[in-house]
Amino acid sequence: MGLTPRRLLSWLEGRKMPRCAIVTLGWLGLSALVLLGLVASPVARGQEAGEWFVVREALNLRAAPSTEAAVLTVLPAGARVEALGPSEGLWLPVRYGSYSGYAVHTYLAPAPTGRYSVDLPVPFRRQLTAVWCDPAVIQSWYEYATGQPVADSYAFQAATWEWEASHNLGFTLEEWNASPYAVASALHHHMPDRGFNHWKSDDPVVATRVLAWFLAHPAFRQPAIALIWRGAHYVLVRGVEAEGDPYRDYPAAVIRGVYVLDPNQGDRTWLGIDRYIPLAEWTRDYLTPVSYLTPHTGVPGDQWQGKYVTILADWQVGPPLEAGRTPADLDAYIAAGERAP
Repeated sequence: MGLTPRRLLSWLEGRKMPRCAIVTLGWLGLSALVLLGLVASPVARGQEAGEWFVVREALNLRAAPSTEAAVLTVLPAGARVEALGPSEGLWLPVRYGSYSGYAVHTYLAPAPTGRYSVDLPVPFRRQLTAVWCDPAVIQSWYEYATGQPVADSYAFQAATWEWEASHNLGFTLEEWNASPYAVASALHHHMPDRGFNHWKSDDPVVATRVLAWFLAHPAFRQPAIALIWRGAHYVLVRGVEAEGDPYRDYPAAVIRGVYVLDPNQGDRTWLGIDRYIPLAEWTRDYLTPVSYLTPHTGVPGDQWQGKYVTILADWQVGPPLEAGRTPADLDAYIAAGERAP
């Protein structure tokens, strides 16, 4: 008969798990519950050894394998823990810093083991209204790139939003709220000595390889903005794990996952400040094709529809190109003998 949300609630309550463990993620539905580990299968014996990372927010580390046991500390999303032994039912004994306790293993996943790892020290800035996700991540990027903290976050985000509304390639905010071109334009407005562009790809793995190239390039070391959930939300990609160097070994390096900063703190869908997302989950549940069926996310036939969209640094200083860029542009740039920005 299938696992409906009502049956899932009953299943959780029968195991004395908190009702707040059920997260509603709109169109993601039950697949998101699987992603968060709510309906994951038990960890097999012998697979617990090594490092694990937390795949949800505010995971309690308890003194004993029970929801009634004392909470030793709260593990943030992306935190790495060391397994201390085999799982005990739903619980895995782990060490986190100076704490040793138990965590529900369905909220843990094996830590990435790629030999290349970068996670940029991007400051977190929270979006200050329900719609200012892009101005908030622009603020984070600006402070990271310039080293200059913004004195008034509300004023900065409001001014960024006004710029986007007036540099939206003719789209109204009802049509595009706001377009990838507008986001790239606002980045250049705040950092006129740098270049930024909106990038479109037909493949989510290729799109991720390109953003990883800019993260790993020693002359760039820049984050990326990704349009996720079919165009519903902008997040900042601040890091990458890979087998091989995403810059020096491009495009052969195998991307294992990305680190994401989500500005929408407080929302039930919040992904965290430094959330590690394995590539399979990133390309399946997050970096999905833009669709005008998502409110305020374009119109039929516009250049971003059906594409995987990111906003990245650019080797050309100036306003973004109206047509944006594609991975073929990066290939041509490298083939021509890329120069440091």
